[in-house]
Amino acid sequence: MAVKIIEGDLLLASEDILGHQVNCRGVMGSGVAKGIRARFPEAYTAYQSKCAGERSGTLLGQCQIVRSKGGKYIANLFGQDGFGAGGRYTQEDKLKQALMELREFARSNGLSAALPYRIGSDRGGADWQVVYGIIEEVFKEDEVTLYKLRA
Repeated sequence: MAVKIIEGDLLLASEDILGHQVNCRGVMGSGVAKGIRARFPEAYTAYQSKCAGERSGTLLGQCQIVRSKGGKYIANLFGQDGFGAGGRYTQEDKLKQALMELREFARSNGLSAALPYRIGSDRGGADWQVVYGIIEEVFKEDEVTLYKLRA
């Protein structure tokens, strides 16, 4: 299979599962996460509940799947603990673990998956080439679509 890159808005994707990276602090305050919070409030509520019951960082590497009222699945991928402007927060190994959980959920349920282009790299500060390599490795036998917003 392959990684497919298309121009478009992840929030309007046709795929069954919309995956995005989240921090372990219960905050969806910018980027794709902020859009998910606005469009799929149940995903935000479930995310906040999960974060409230855990010490910071203990969720790293997990994938929380939430079914939206419209039937779309949201995959909250815990790939970073903290957040802020200009820092390097993404932990590539933890993002990889979460992506593997996402892949297994999609595979076992016959669902398609989409991610934002440059996941974990813009606000999370990771090296995009490293993250892209992880995505290629995790989805080598499956298809995943990366949504790239027009500049």
